[in-house]
Amino acid sequence: MKRSLPILLALLLSCSAALPSIHAAGGARENKRLQEGKITKNQAEHLVLQKYPGAKINKCVLTQSHGHGVWMLDVVKAGTNATAKVQVDGLSGKILP
Repeated sequence: MKRSLPILLALLLSCSAALPSIHAAGGARENKRLQEGKITKNQAEHLVLQKYPGAKINKCVLTQSHGHGVWMLDVVKAGTNATAKVQVDGLSGKILP
């Protein structure tokens, strides 16, 4: 046990040191998207919730479609148990049919 404790501490410290750089890389991508006038995940979710008040978003994934990014959301509309697929254009923020 005495030998494994320093190894465990070293492993935890190395993992915690790597986390800020991973987070910063994700933030850099998000900043680049904002500068290019593209819709972020948070914005896409808010646009859908404005259109479907009281809905719950289960999943939100960025995919490539129509030659650019499109947010695909799984939404449970208020008062139902059925999941609906909603697409948000990644450039304009328009909810696609």
